[in-house]
Amino acid sequence: MRTMAAMLEQIPTHLIGGPLGAGKTSLIRQLLAQKPAAERWAVLVNEFGQIGLDAALLSSAVEGVSLAEVAGGCLCCVNGVPFQVGLGRLLRQARPDRLLIEPSGLGHPAELLRQLGQAPWQQVLAVQPSVLVLDARH
Repeated sequence: MRTMAAMLEQIPTHLIGGPLGAGKTSLIRQLLAQKPAAERWAVLVNEFGQIGLDAALLSSAVEGVSLAEVAGGCLCCVNGVPFQVGLGRLLRQARPDRLLIEPSGLGHPAELLRQLGQAPWQQVLAVQPSVLVLDARH
């Protein structure tokens, strides 16, 4: 059986973080609108609660974009089965040229970045500089 690393290599991966309500989902929608037509992108959205509002906002299907959601806790804390399965399934099904990850605004991205730099992801993902979205009004 082939490993995920043998199937997918060095996918540019962007972590888009920030507090609740800062505009992470809005930024992702703007990025998706600028996606080159020939590229396939994937978006992994994390919701702290069981109901995914951000995923619903992104679900207006843009051609060449696959969306997956991990609900029920922040990605930095749910590093077990839900995160591993959700990300692995998204990558296998979408085979993206680029991956955007939106962690919950309640989580801290440092642990998630650490996980993405370890097996099995370090061969598969090329983690790019993170983007932090802030609301200047607050």
